[in-house]
Amino acid sequence: MLRGNERRDIFLDDADKLTFIDFLYAKKSDEGCLLYAYCLMDNHVHLVVKEGRNGIAKLMKRIGTSYVKYFNQKYQRVGHLFQDRYKSENIETDSYFVTVIRYVHQNPEKAGIDRIESYKWSSFQAYLNGPGATRYLPEMTEVLGMFGQETEIALNRFRQFHAEYDGEKCLDIRNCSEMDEEIEAYVQRLLNDILQSNGVTLKDIAKKENTRILKAFILKLRNDTGLSGRKLSQLTGINRETIRRALLTFS
Repeated sequence: MLRGNERRDIFLDDADKLTFIDFLYAKKSDEGCLLYAYCLMDNHVHLVVKEGRNGIAKLMKRIGTSYVKYFNQKYQRVGHLFQDRYKSENIETDSYFVTVIRYVHQNPEKAGIDRIESYKWSSFQAYLNGPGATRYLPEMTEVLGMFGQETEIALNRFRQFHAEYDGEKCLDIRNCSEMDEEIEAYVQRLLNDILQSNGVTLKDIAKKENTRILKAFILKLRNDTGLSGRKLSQLTGINRETIRRALLTFS
């Protein structure tokens, strides 16, 4: 996620959004990255990207540098356009992968701006229009294949999936420090409740005899926060590999 400095708009007209998408497609190809979904809002951008040769930081820096130069020249301004560094999280399961894609595409509808199907500045329309459509990518075929091998069936399932609202909380655009503090406090409360109610310690929860307790705990955290396994490990103190194995149960 990339957002405007002080929550200000980073796109002032359609030409700005088209230019950003042009930079996005060009730079992702240069870096050997895969682009699975995007959504441009007035003051922020959501991307679902698989990093390429040089990692995600290089891609985001190249996109940001090119767009800021364009924006500043067009509007005769100087200074920062984006707020701090981009914010990102890892996607570690197929189920969360498609959930994040849906979350990105649902942004304009949840914000009350436009329906998913008619919003011009996300990748959703390209998915539905299929190969040959403007902005269609081979990566989209890969995603649709997760919904079915026959094109029409896959498209119907993809469309139906996007019509569902599960209240998932993926990467948000609230103040990052505020969000992190809220989530950390919630994780600690839930962890303490789990440990106390089951009479186990943090060290014991990863033991084989407590597998059921651990899996229920991790599932609730994933559903409530949408955090990656790496972040859950940081917040709980539970070994990342232990969390990864627990999450595989729900993939």
